[in-house]
Amino acid sequence: MAGEAIERYPYGERYWYPHMGPEDALIWGRFIKAFPDAYDECQYDVKVGKIPEFVEKAEDPAIRGQAPLYQRKIDVVGWRDGKPEVIELKPAASASAIGQVSGYSYLYARDINDGVKPSALIVTDRLLPEMEELAEVQGVRIIAV
Repeated sequence: MAGEAIERYPYGERYWYPHMGPEDALIWGRFIKAFPDAYDECQYDVKVGKIPEFVEKAEDPAIRGQAPLYQRKIDVVGWRDGKPEVIELKPAASASAIGQVSGYSYLYARDINDGVKPSALIVTDRLLPEMEELAEVQGVRIIAV
């Protein structure tokens, strides 16, 4: 996986974000407007995680073609000054979002970034009670837009 090229897009508003649903796209659009200089480039729908052996080694090409369905998908990887940040977009982000973005940051380091763990960010539309505190103690940034 580390050898796969993942397309980078200039950071900024787009009419469409790869593999992003409407609710997440609205949150991401608000974030871009609020923080127009946050990143230089972005990657969308970044696949991380292992593919089960029964899929990877299947003789049937149709089964092997299902490999991306078994991987986890990072919403956005933002790049600033050559450093990546794993970003998850979550309406009303709960504590599970912290675990998700932390795990995805680890998998990104393992699978793509040669063991260098990127920072982690949750972008949400509203902060639930205690989320800022929980995110901080886990080393995750959280921003509501």
